[in-house]
Amino acid sequence: MILRFSQDLVLTSLISSGKIILVLGARQVGKTTIVKEISKKLEKEGRKVMYLNCDLSEDISVINTTSGSVLEMLLSNIDVLLIDEAQRLDNPGLTLKIIYDNFKHVKVLATGSSSFDLKNKLSDPLTGRYIDFTLYPLSFSEGLGVEEFASEVLFKTKADALLPQTILYGLYPEVYLEKSILQKQALLERIVESYLFKDILTFQRVKNSQAIKNLTKALAYQIGSEVNENELANRLKIDRKTVVSYLEILEKAYVIVSVHPYSKNPRREIGGRYKIYFVDLGIRNAIIGDFNSLDLRKDIGFLWENFLFVERRKKFANSGKSLASNFWRSYSGAEVDYLEKTASEDLKAFEFKYGKGALSKGAGTFTKDYGTAVNLINGQNYLDFIR
Repeated sequence: MILRFSQDLVLTSLISSGKIILVLGARQVGKTTIVKEISKKLEKEGRKVMYLNCDLSEDISVINTTSGSVLEMLLSNIDVLLIDEAQRLDNPGLTLKIIYDNFKHVKVLATGSSSFDLKNKLSDPLTGRYIDFTLYPLSFSEGLGVEEFASEVLFKTKADALLPQTILYGLYPEVYLEKSILQKQALLERIVESYLFKDILTFQRVKNSQAIKNLTKALAYQIGSEVNENELANRLKIDRKTVVSYLEILEKAYVIVSVHPYSKNPRREIGGRYKIYFVDLGIRNAIIGDFNSLDLRKDIGFLWENFLFVERRKKFANSGKSLASNFWRSYSGAEVDYLEKTASEDLKAFEFKYGKGALSKGAGTFTKDYGTAVNLINGQNYLDFIR
């Protein structure tokens, strides 16, 4: 059992916030495990808990209603209602709204695997009535666990041993726990075909299944690089509007994350193009069929950048904090890999290097223009950045 750092935060919010709690994330990242662990804790406290998995037709039939009288019979003796894969209900937003408005004694937690589907159905009916959390695959820190180490040196030794496996195979829980390299690869291929693309292709806006698969593969080859929508459209022989639509779907299905440029001087800095990173590097490597060791990889710099970016997002998501992320590049070519701004802290800037090396000239240019020092993140200090 791997401790998920966001579990206690979700549980506390469920009990004390007075809101419906939504836990969103891709399939197989551990949403059901968290819900079941929360259920065990609540039952130990003596609360009456109902758990429904809407992947099962018999469970859907129990809750798939907007009838107040039916819901009253269902919930009269229930303290906590847990609904897995709520997007499968005919009208989840209205069902949850009726529960929230009429059954104040019931605490509700619902999970969903595709925010394009679930949030579309929830946003209007549940305005002001919910708090949502994003659950990613395991964070690197969760993979390391909460074991106590005699020294920081021993801890870093364990982390450095886990790092290559993480960059190659990612951190989906089932993949992480599997010891066999061949089975890791097989599991990743199954997740890609049976879960990620299966969910995406059932979405009504996807008219061309091969095109979105080709687009995903094209993106996998250019992680950390700026996306040119017109170039992708020409290469894939589809129109630009379709590219934009499919990019949105991939992001809302938790396959990719887009990062936009930071700019206060449009005349000197790029503004339109954005970068794409993959939520899980194992999924990315499975899509292009490349699990070669890191010392053979020509894309190691981009893999390192993707790893650090996503782990930083996980760190903030697991603590329930919001984070604005950007990169910076001027028309002259000066660049900074990663900028972030939180509600409580000023702008921070970072440059990522897998190997040894000093800060780039672009970092100096950014510091001169903005008065913000750029921090170098490499193999020596990456743990301070992500844990």
